[in-house]
Amino acid sequence: MSMRNRIKKSVATANSQLAERELQLLLDTRFDLETLSPAIKDHSQYQALMDVIQTASERNLSVAEFESNVRQLGEETWLLAKDIIKAVR
Repeated sequence: MSMRNRIKKSVATANSQLAERELQLLLDTRFDLETLSPAIKDHSQYQALMDVIQTASERNLSVAEFESNVRQLGEETWLLAKDIIKAVR
């Protein structure tokens, strides 16, 4: 395996692990609505995303299943999830 391919594989692995930690953070977070910005709380997909998070937590879904469920709601919802992760850090 070339050095370039090893680097690409290493970066992909690191990105995957980081994404998994961020999604786990989202699953583990208790949301205080006062700390979330109006742009997040008033987003059209906010309630749908909260429903997916609650269901994932109740059913103890894996991070991969949770990510898949969020992504099924569309790119806009995926970006909203990333905004929430940034807000709760």
